[in-house]
Amino acid sequence: MSEKVERLVMRAFRGVPGEMTVDFGQGESIAVYGDNGTGKSTIADALEWYFTGEIELLNHEGRQHAVRYVGGDDGEVTSVEVFTNGSLGGKVVFPDERSAEAYHAMGRETFLLRGRTLADFINKTKTEKWKALVEILGLDAIESLREDLQRVRNELRKESKAAEEQVQSYRRAIGSAGEAVTHETVLANLQQICGMLNVDPPQSLDQVVDPSWLTAAVGASVAGSEPSERERFLTEFKTLNTPALDASTLEGWNALVTSERAQLLPRASLVREAKRLFETRSIDGRCPLCGQSVDGRQLARRIESALVDMMEASRELERFREPLAQGVEELAAAYKKRESLYTRAPAMGLELPPVPSPPRSALHASIEALAPLDIKAIAGYLSELGKWDRAASKVSRAASPTGPSTRDTQLVMLAAICQQVRNWRMAEQKAARALRASTLADRVFERYQAKQKEDLAGLLKQISGRVAHIYARLHPDEDLAAVSIEPWTAKGVELAIEFHGSRQRPPHGVLSESHLNSLAIALFLAMAEEFNEQLVFLLLDDVINSFDVEHRGRLAELLADEFSDWQLIVLTHDQQFFEHLCRRAPSWRKLEFTSWSYLSGPRTARYATSGILAAARDRLESGDVHGAAAKARRGLEELLQEVCEALRAPLPFRRGQANDKREMAELFKGVRRTLKERAKGLLESIEPLLKNLEADVGATLNVEIHGGGHRSAASEVAVALKRIEALDGQWSCPQCRTRVWHRGTPEAARCKCGQTAFPPIPVGQ
Repeated sequence: MSEKVERLVMRAFRGVPGEMTVDFGQGESIAVYGDNGTGKSTIADALEWYFTGEIELLNHEGRQHAVRYVGGDDGEVTSVEVFTNGSLGGKVVFPDERSAEAYHAMGRETFLLRGRTLADFINKTKTEKWKALVEILGLDAIESLREDLQRVRNELRKESKAAEEQVQSYRRAIGSAGEAVTHETVLANLQQICGMLNVDPPQSLDQVVDPSWLTAAVGASVAGSEPSERERFLTEFKTLNTPALDASTLEGWNALVTSERAQLLPRASLVREAKRLFETRSIDGRCPLCGQSVDGRQLARRIESALVDMMEASRELERFREPLAQGVEELAAAYKKRESLYTRAPAMGLELPPVPSPPRSALHASIEALAPLDIKAIAGYLSELGKWDRAASKVSRAASPTGPSTRDTQLVMLAAICQQVRNWRMAEQKAARALRASTLADRVFERYQAKQKEDLAGLLKQISGRVAHIYARLHPDEDLAAVSIEPWTAKGVELAIEFHGSRQRPPHGVLSESHLNSLAIALFLAMAEEFNEQLVFLLLDDVINSFDVEHRGRLAELLADEFSDWQLIVLTHDQQFFEHLCRRAPSWRKLEFTSWSYLSGPRTARYATSGILAAARDRLESGDVHGAAAKARRGLEELLQEVCEALRAPLPFRRGQANDKREMAELFKGVRRTLKERAKGLLESIEPLLKNLEADVGATLNVEIHGGGHRSAASEVAVALKRIEALDGQWSCPQCRTRVWHRGTPEAARCKCGQTAFPPIPVGQ
């Protein structure tokens, strides 16, 4: 089913801070007029975003977030709702989370032509003209695929080039200056080195790339070589480690053996025997060991206490004794190892200093006697042993070879070359894969581009006759027989035309800017006529910038005559073109944008007082006092402006959009002055209401709006809103709800149903 737009609702979208509705009736065409900056293109932006998922200009500039009104509250939802006569209507909320399939079918349709696209088609380079042309023809998705293929091709070309540069880098690392590096020369060098090392040579570079080959070959070679006696002797010096006794262990031992508890340890056997006797014999007041008179209970407690102290001291003693004994053994082993080196050194032609003797016997004696250790003597010995180790290591280093052996050097060289070969071969494989991918991408891109140009040329041939007809309507004295597309250098295309019997490519040589503009419009309209299946509405946004008055009239006549079955939405900032459309297509709807402000957004010549007041009532009922106050004040301002315009109130002249930016007091004054002249009785009846409203604005609405909220009670805002609604009701028929204004004659002063008239003008006033 071919669909038309019946209503468009925008909320917090682009330049619309609140809500704005555009009514298209039953899918009727509409002419929209407004100066630049008044917000008329918001209609085009909303429909483009809804039907394609993006706004091309914002997407091109990387400002997709600008879909949302810049001053919108965090909690305010940005949305576009479209009502159609079919199934394509719906609502989209920012951020748009629809899948590409949701608008893919609609995106294939041609429905939007903007003035900036025409400018690109006329003034840009050949490549940019191509992009503008596919946009005019509605082939953006096809062009996007071509651009994606081109990006992939370029990326693969870069990867292939980088991979080849890496191959060359590894090749230079393997070869010497001036030497040609090939698989054969590298393999020959490796085989030569393996021969010198008595290692089985590789038969191919593939064998070298396998790490297991090098491990097996070199490992077997190393295992088969035995170091000399002198080499083994010198190696032993590298394993020398000076033993160390923990200082805390030594200090803990000394503290324990000098304590009172340790004095009981030598008498431990005697105390245990006394305890046994107490447990096996009865005590009749005498000690079982010495026979002296004692208190049995007291003696038993003393023996028990002594045993406890001895057990604790014994456990603590063992805690220190074991590491001390181990340390003494390590000292003995260290001395024995160094003494062996000292004894064998002369046979190796080396002279070492005597090894200092350890205080082993003194340590053993102190441990057995539970006596304190001489910590200073132990530290002194360890220091002497460290000096001997350093002296011996110095002698060992002097006797060691100054550098690696020839065999070691060759082994290192072999391992390095094998690693370089691995890197080289891996880089070659990567480069080969990248080259295959790049070559394939080149073929795919070239085939697609050729097919795209071929199909586009066929498409233009198909609509060429219709394009020529539309162009002739705009330029009846011109002879444009055919339009085609042809390649122009490797990077772009150009249109070709048959002009007065001669072929012109590009047409810029014979067509002026206005003629090229007409050609682009003809292409757009013909394309939509031929191929649109779902959408039968077309949106033209400021497309007559280069047209003179005569050609603007012809375009208006063309649209009215030949596209009467289509819904046309024509946006323009040119008043003459707007008036042409109004005369040529009187059945079209008309909408005028008068101004735009940050707080209020776009203003049109159609007042929306009732809608604003209804929104204020909704805010108040939901508990949003601040929002209700803002809407109520906005509704009052809208109402006063509507009354002043309808009654032709004599307000001071202001240039341009400044007429929409008047103070509230100025509007009240204009209403009073006009009613005083034309309906004094009405003024007297509503004067108390006007005074109350002036007070409400100053004491309630402005305080709440500009005071940051929570300054006015809900009841106060409700009273103010009720008074505004009462003033609004003064100008509407209660039966048909249409406005009733006095415009100078009695016939013009009645509503549509005829039941309500404007208050009569008093005779003689």
